[in-house]
Amino acid sequence: LSLKQSRGENIKGFDLEKCLQKEGLLERTMSLEDDLVKGWLADPSSYPEKFRGKAVFLWKSQKTSGDNRSVAYLMWGRDRAVVYWHWLDYWWLDNCHVLLASS
Repeated sequence: LSLKQSRGENIKGFDLEKCLQKEGLLERTMSLEDDLVKGWLADPSSYPEKFRGKAVFLWKSQKTSGDNRSVAYLMWGRDRAVVYWHWLDYWWLDNCHVLLASS
C-alpha cells in the first residue's frame, strides 16, 4: 500500500504508479506471466489465504484501450482467483494491494 492508502485515503492509479516508480518498486511488481501467478490461476488451492478478500495488483500486466490504461488484478471468488482490470484514472482504495516479488 502507498502511504496514503495505509492512512485509509484513496489515491489515483496514475499517482500510485508514480509512487511505485519513485520508490524503485515498479520493477519488483508481478505480472500474469509470472510462474507463481500462473500457478495460482491453474491451481486455486495454491492461492494464498492472506490474499483472499483483497485486490492484488499485477502492475507489469497493463493494457491500453484508447486513451485509457488499466492494470490486471486478482480477486478471490467462487473458490478461485479471477483476473480483473482496473483503470489507472480511477481511485484506488486501501484494499488495493500491489504484489511485489521478494527482493
